[in-house]
Amino acid sequence: MQPEVEITKHGEKNFIAYVGIGDGTRRYAREGLQSIAHCLHDAAAALGNEFRFATITYERTRLGSYPVAVMAHRAHEVAEELLLKLSNLRVPV
Repeated sequence: MQPEVEITKHGEKNFIAYVGIGDGTRRYAREGLQSIAHCLHDAAAALGNEFRFATITYERTRLGSYPVAVMAHRAHEVAEELLLKLSNLRVPV
């Protein structure tokens, strides 16, 4: 069972992070975060050492699975990678 972190943008600089575990139920939610990196760091703190990996979804697009420790300690780099993946998905071929 791997948790899923859902991040949505709400307004210009307001993000919401949800953490769900296995059954699709959201177990943790935090509103008012300032960036994707803040969402990742917050979600990693909520997951703690109990889980090694989490699947990340941004704006309803599943973008991959990342180690929770990397989400905690390299949140800015993961956020940049997520945005790059998202932009690559949206570029018409």
